[in-house]
Amino acid sequence: MAAICNGMFAYGGCRPYCASFLNFAGYALGAIRVSALSKFGVLYIMTHDSIGLGEDGPTHQPVEMLESLRSMPNVNVMRPCDANEVSAAYKVGMECAETPSVICLSRQTLPNMPGSGIDKCLKGAYVIHQEGRDEDVGLVLVASGSEVGLCIDAAKALGQKGVKTRVVSMFCMDIFNTHTAEYKKGVFLNGIVPCVSVEASSPHGWNKWSHAQVAMNRFGASAPAAKLFEKFGFSVGNVCEVAEKVVGHYKGRHCPNLFDVVE
Repeated sequence: MAAICNGMFAYGGCRPYCASFLNFAGYALGAIRVSALSKFGVLYIMTHDSIGLGEDGPTHQPVEMLESLRSMPNVNVMRPCDANEVSAAYKVGMECAETPSVICLSRQTLPNMPGSGIDKCLKGAYVIHQEGRDEDVGLVLVASGSEVGLCIDAAKALGQKGVKTRVVSMFCMDIFNTHTAEYKKGVFLNGIVPCVSVEASSPHGWNKWSHAQVAMNRFGASAPAAKLFEKFGFSVGNVCEVAEKVVGHYKGRHCPNLFDVVE
């Protein structure tokens, strides 16, 4: 399918799209790489993007595919958290004629988030929710896709405990990396506030944007999505527990600056 889409794009006259489960992008990586090398703006619509797939089990649940695709040059890997961000993903895909787009979509239903917006997504990452004033924020939670809503719920719970929290939606790392250091530092509060990333996928790559990660370090399992998220730690209770440990660890200590490394 992916190779055929490359041929259609090369021939011209249309913008082809290729659709499958995200885990099966593994079968298409060679052709996706050709899209990137050849500057073919093919749209790859990859659904069932996490353990939220459920009973089909670990053979169908991607845990390493996001990192694999994100490591490929000239590919925009987007993981929307709601319908507004999906609209942004299609806008990016249609406007980037020389860059293939991989739009990673969940199986589970996701509500629209009050703080989301199409224009905000065009910078790759943005503040979608915050408890308290900027100067009072003691923690940043950053997530993509279905885990953004989880982080907003966790932020509200942490706020009741006195930990004022900012939530960042990491819509697309590739796009975010193209923006100025000033903008990136603004989103992450200069990189000196403790930050925890939450994504139901491999933790690799998230150390650039967080001091600790709630992620998948093993293959998934076969069970209803809600049970799987609870089992693997993608719950409000576990996110709050990890967050409080990180905040406690850096209390009275120097928190490593996420932007100390020169890009």
